[in-house]
Formats: sequence, structure tokens, C-alpha cells
Amino acid sequence: MEVMKTPRSVDLSITHHCNLRCKYCSHFTSAGDVNQDLPREEWIRFLGELNDCAVMEVCLSGGEPFLRRDLRDLIKAIIRNRMRFRILSNGTLITDEMASFLASTRRCNGVQVSIDGSIPTTHDACRGEGNFLKAIQGIQHLLRYHLPATVRVTIHKHNVRDLEGIAQLLLEEIGLPQFSTNSASYMGLCRQNAEQVMLTPEERSFAMKVLLRLTQKYNGRIGANAGPLAEARSWLEMERARSGGRGPIPGRGFLTGCNGPMSKIAVRADGVMVPCDQMGHMELGRINHDDLREVWQNHPELNRLRERRNIALSDFKFCQGCDYTSYCTGNCPAIAYTLYGEENHPSPDSCLRRFLEAGGSLPDGE
Repeated sequence: MEVMKTPRSVDLSITHHCNLRCKYCSHFTSAGDVNQDLPREEWIRFLGELNDCAVMEVCLSGGEPFLRRDLRDLIKAIIRNRMRFRILSNGTLITDEMASFLASTRRCNGVQVSIDGSIPTTHDACRGEGNFLKAIQGIQHLLRYHLPATVRVTIHKHNVRDLEGIAQLLLEEIGLPQFSTNSASYMGLCRQNAEQVMLTPEERSFAMKVLLRLTQKYNGRIGANAGPLAEARSWLEMERARSGGRGPIPGRGFLTGCNGPMSKIAVRADGVMVPCDQMGHMELGRINHDDLREVWQNHPELNRLRERRNIALSDFKFCQGCDYTSYCTGNCPAIAYTLYGEENHPSPDSCLRRFLEAGGSLPDGE
């Protein structure tokens, strides 16, 4: 994948504040946390620069973006600058009035709401009492105005046995066209709550098996870029290649697990540009002070991240002797940094060999 001349999309964490404290949240207690929110005028000025750089889409997140009282002003500025937008939310603050406004813009590509259970006790175990019903109501407000509502399910210890119920709720009862999944990662608040939320190898194996079956049942309406379902698909391909004596898979065998720096960039709530919202420690410059185009094209740290795809996994002691090296991508640099203090390192959280050595097992396949 070639680096674009300017970012295609930009993730804006428009507020550090959130009305929840989910046990696995990667935002809080991570390197790069900030308490200062950039004022409206600064965001609006930067949106003009995004227009000049031909950015196509802005993703608004936080914290919880619906906590900003000037959210409508920011969205109107996005539209004036000829861009579309998405919002990532916990769903609890989405009102009928706000949903009506979002629909009226005709520029909303989607609002993603987090749902972690089919019943209140499961969802609220990590997100706090009463928040399941509020989030479901938020989704219903979005659907009432025919907005493209999406759901992200984060899989953890409290809901791994509720996956069938979650799929039934979202796809049958609510009637969403699809939903996506990931899992709690060893970042942010999850580091201090790891034993309460992170899946064991046995639980990951169970989740893979169930999600593959549900994907078949619902004709592919369950997606994933990370977590058990994504791992099952990738790891099954790796195992088939290994057991079949296949040569290296094109694009694998190197640190190619993240394409983010090729097409997108992020901005923290205080206006500092970072490679992505999971890498708040790597400061690239400040909006309205440093030129976005210059940062995108020439910042040495950003280019170093892009060049990681030329680093062979066989160069790492971590990977030596592994039968899967030629089929692996090394995965997420943010998790690697959390565990090793270095982005250019394979992520142990996504290592098939270590998963199997720890007692995990692969499902039979799709």
C-alpha cells in the first residue's frame, strides 16, 4: 500500500472527558493522556486546513464526543469544509433531537455505538449500571431517523458466553444490517483490570468457534478488524499455509499488520497530532502551529512507522524458530509499544504460536 499525498481521513478526539469509565478503556491511564480540550475556534480553524488537504472524512471521538456542548458547531464546520463525518460513542447521550440534527446534515457516514451484552447485567458489568438501556435507546433514536447506526462489541470475560444472545439482539431484534467485534487489549484501564476483563486462551478459542458459527448463521453480517473473529480468520489461513507446506504469503513475514499511517492520522483532545488514537505518546506536532501536509509527508517518526513494513519478522529473537513467521504480520504497533516500549516489534497479543503454547486451540474453520 502506497502512502497517500495527504491523509484520506482524520480521527479527532474532540474531548478527553467521558461520562463512563469502562474497565477496558484504552483512552484513560495511557501514555499521552491529556486533560485539556481544545476550544471550538481551534478545531474549526483546523477543519479548514483539512479541507485544503482534500481530507474526505473526519471521525469524531473522545472521551465521549456527545459531551461537547458545541458539537453541532463542529459538525457544521465539517460540512462547510466539504467533508463527511463519523462518530464513535458509548451511545448513552444520544437524544432524539441530536439524532434528528445528524440526519438533517446528510453528511453522516455512521454513528458507532458500543454494546457489550444482550442484557443489562452483561453490558453494565464493564460499563456501569444503567448504561445498557441508555445505549439501546441511543441506537433506536439513530434508527428512527434512518441514520447508519453501527455497533462495536468488545469481547471480554463478562460477555464471552453471551455472544449468541448479542447477535440475536442486534441482528434480529433491533434489526441492524451488521455489527463488528474486537476484544479488550492490554492498554489503558485494561492494564489494571486485566484479570477481570481479558480473555484466557481457552476463552479466546471458545469465542473464535462461536463467532465463526454465528457468521455463517447470519450470512457474514458479523465483522472484525481485531479480536477473536479476526484472529480466527487470519490464524486459520496461517495454519492452512503451514500444514500445506505453502510458501510465504504475499505481504506477510514482515511488520505489515498496521496500514493506518499510510492513509490516516489522529489528533488528541489538546490538539497534538499523533499517528493514531492508540499511540498518544508519539507527538508529531500541534494543529494550527505545525503544517499538516508537512507533518504527514516528512515527520521522521511517522515515516519510521511506515518503514516498519520492511522489517522482517525473522530479524526478531521473539519470532525465531516459529513455523508461522512467513505467514504473520506482527500486528498492532500500539500494543507492542505498551508491552515493550517499542513500536517496531511484533505484538505478543496476536502471536499464534504463543496462543497455542498457552493452551489455546484453533476452530475447525469457516
